[in-house]
Amino acid sequence: MKKVIVRRRHPNHPWVFSNEVVRAEEASAGAIVRVEEHRKLVGTAFYNPHSLIALRFISETGAEFNEDFIRQKIRNALVLRKAMGESYRLVYSECDGLPGLIVDKYGDFLVVQINCLGMEKYRETVFKILAEEISPRGIHEKADGTLRGLEGLASEDHTVFGAIPDRVEIDQDGIRFLVDIKGGQKTGFFFDQRANRQRVRELARGEILDAFCYTGGFSLYCAQNGDVLGLDSSPAALDLARQNAELNARHCRFENADVPEALRGYVNEKRLFDTIILDPPSFTKSRKKKFDALRGYKEINLRAMRLLRDGGLLVTASCSFHINRYDFLTMLRDAAADVKCRFFVAHEGRPAPDHPVLLGFPESDYLKAFFLVKRES
Repeated sequence: MKKVIVRRRHPNHPWVFSNEVVRAEEASAGAIVRVEEHRKLVGTAFYNPHSLIALRFISETGAEFNEDFIRQKIRNALVLRKAMGESYRLVYSECDGLPGLIVDKYGDFLVVQINCLGMEKYRETVFKILAEEISPRGIHEKADGTLRGLEGLASEDHTVFGAIPDRVEIDQDGIRFLVDIKGGQKTGFFFDQRANRQRVRELARGEILDAFCYTGGFSLYCAQNGDVLGLDSSPAALDLARQNAELNARHCRFENADVPEALRGYVNEKRLFDTIILDPPSFTKSRKKKFDALRGYKEINLRAMRLLRDGGLLVTASCSFHINRYDFLTMLRDAAADVKCRFFVAHEGRPAPDHPVLLGFPESDYLKAFFLVKRES
């Protein structure tokens, strides 16, 4: 096993960046290497000298990475999620000890993403173990073009085995959803917001606006609490949202719209809502665009705050890792000051339990959600 000497800025982080590598013996890209710091073993890792993330730790003890290792990690992941029902994120990469591997379970179907070169070399082993441990009816591999591109990997979606239907039906807390595994965003559904949807169901009321509604996740959770209007720019997502509402016999209206412009129009019309949910896609995927992203977040939150009735609830979320909780909360404070109203934090949301946060790995703690109540006096 080749050796790589490092000097880490963040000792508990599961990644080592290229500028933290002091010296590396010649090893092939994607190989497993021995990592040392101050002449001491700090673990074994996947090595990719062509990536910004040069090392992704596998083990701190030097345990052998093989079929038994992968199988045990997947079994551990199953135990951790035994109370999550039949549909959830089964493997959450580094947080489950399997760098670069994402597995989402949709009932009897699995969707897999492999986003690092080292794990790519074990793809057939991963598929074999998943088939044996889960016994799914089908496995579909869905490539994240951006992440795979950073690792020098090609991107191509394909079904590994079985037949993947155009729509897979899942249950989330008694609500049925149709999911487009092959054509939807990411793997088709956002399991990470489940705990926040549960909280919204408890608090939402009256006239409810679900901005960036996608396929109706938040909308359906609070549909029995009031009149729901969902907005999204994707006709395909809205078509599925309408089917989901019909599937659950829930009355929701869904409209195709550019959400920031729609919010601007509602402000001009002096329209008001009792509950507003803002769950936009990530506004930035790089630290360089952080301040542009914060301006974008402030713009939509400022408009949403103006659209709330006194006593109304704003549920506002960000999935941008580069916008941390302090940044996001500071932006919300600035927006509230411009509106000249007081807002109370009724609840702070985090990722659902199937997205465990690994201490020392802030990238895993990417999802932020604040539940704000408006008081005009």
